[in-house]
Amino acid sequence: MSSLSSSSAKTVIHSNKGGGPSSSSGYNRTKRHHARLFLWLTSPLLLFDHPFLALLSSSLAIYTMHGGTWLSHKNIKWMSVSFISFCISLYSLTLGVTSNYVDEDRAYELKTKLEIKHRTVEIIWGGILVLCLSLTMKGTD
Repeated sequence: MSSLSSSSAKTVIHSNKGGGPSSSSGYNRTKRHHARLFLWLTSPLLLFDHPFLALLSSSLAIYTMHGGTWLSHKNIKWMSVSFISFCISLYSLTLGVTSNYVDEDRAYELKTKLEIKHRTVEIIWGGILVLCLSLTMKGTD
């Protein structure tokens, strides 16, 4: 009986080399899947001009990915996309709030430029994000 338990213990040790939850099978895949779900939420929020909510969802994507393996190229890719989405959302939110403080009567041109810039950044990155996410979907044959 002891030889059976020692061989099963060796099997467990060899299958779980890292010792933590990050070494279990599918752990990083699940993290990437959750991050992609948050990014799927971020893209329409950007496209429909809700930068604060897009900032929250992209920060949730970053938080989801931060516990994964850093040396995985797939994790690095989705962490980068999440970080860029966070930066774009923050930039867009900053430009939008700033344009609200500009007096339309005195600085109409400045207010218009700020609004155009924040909408352009949102639309371009929202479109790129939808494209990246749609390319990762599995095709159903």
